[in-house]
Amino acid sequence: MSEVNISNALAEFVGAFEVVFRYDWEYTKIMIGDEATGATFLEPGLDDESEDWGARGALLEKYRALVVAMQSQGLEPKFPFPQAQLQSLKGPA
Repeated sequence: MSEVNISNALAEFVGAFEVVFRYDWEYTKIMIGDEATGATFLEPGLDDESEDWGARGALLEKYRALVVAMQSQGLEPKFPFPQAQLQSLKGPA
């Protein structure tokens, strides 16, 4: 994004999120778990994040653009749980 537009980044992210987790849910359920060993949904560790699942690649692209837009405005994620609780969750090895 040349000029960071947080409203546009947010709208595009929510649209991509809706595709993966509402409209393409049946395929999403099949594809979740194809990440590389020790990877996560957000960082799947794949050479092509869109291969066989274009909706995931689009979602990750829009997610990353939204993060950049937020950071450019001095915004950080607001987690629904205390940070200490998040650190105790099992993440990638």
